[in-house]
Amino acid sequence: MFILKNAKHLLHIKCWLYILLFCCHTVHSKDLLVVAGWNKPPYVISNQESGYEIELIRQALASANYHIVMLYVPYGRTYETMKQEKADIALTLNASSGVPPEILSNPYVTYQNVAISLKKNNIKLKQLSDLHKFSVIAFQSASKVLGEEFAKTVNSNLLYIELPDQRRQVEMLLLGSVDVVVMDVNIFNYFSHIILGENQMDKVTVYAFFPATYYSAAIQDPELKATFNAAMSDFKLTENYRQLRSKYDIIYPIGFSTFGRDEYRR
Repeated sequence: MFILKNAKHLLHIKCWLYILLFCCHTVHSKDLLVVAGWNKPPYVISNQESGYEIELIRQALASANYHIVMLYVPYGRTYETMKQEKADIALTLNASSGVPPEILSNPYVTYQNVAISLKKNNIKLKQLSDLHKFSVIAFQSASKVLGEEFAKTVNSNLLYIELPDQRRQVEMLLLGSVDVVVMDVNIFNYFSHIILGENQMDKVTVYAFFPATYYSAAIQDPELKATFNAAMSDFKLTENYRQLRSKYDIIYPIGFSTFGRDEYRR
């Protein structure tokens, strides 16, 4: 009988502990609805609720006692969905996305489009116009977003194509089906590693002909935007941030030269 009473007493205490923990979570944390574009590894891996960009936001905001709930939409519909769904945050946006500048956070992630060729092919690119000599594959709408010089060069190149499937772009370069691929350097690094099972950056030449693209988050609540900026700034000084970059093998923006490959550092 004594043992039974003791067991009931312990169960009663455990129940109260769970209630207290739930109350603490409710009081001290808040769910935020965050909108992001569909799959863009390594930045967004929507079917796994992960990716460098998603985990960066999740970890930074966790330090400010926020929990994020993700909503994935077609790329290009992020800001409109944020307004329709009254979401708290929309990711990977900037002024060119048609977002009012006053609701944009400080830039938190940087993309770097580059031209990449296989070293074994001994291709030499000194300037963008040199691309007209080679077969080139790029991401969808690249000719519209990478500037006038690039558009002029590829529009006169009969061997230029665009594909929405970025893994396929990488496969075509690695198989020798094209001479040059134009895409974000971290996306290439991710897919080439997945396809061949090991890092391929020592086997390619990278040309950073294009300026970096800095992305912010759209946040309509000024207080939340200030919290986001502070949390992100603080998080990037931590060991957890270094480990996150290492986890996804993010090689830019650290240690990157203007033309050709510099020493990549994680």
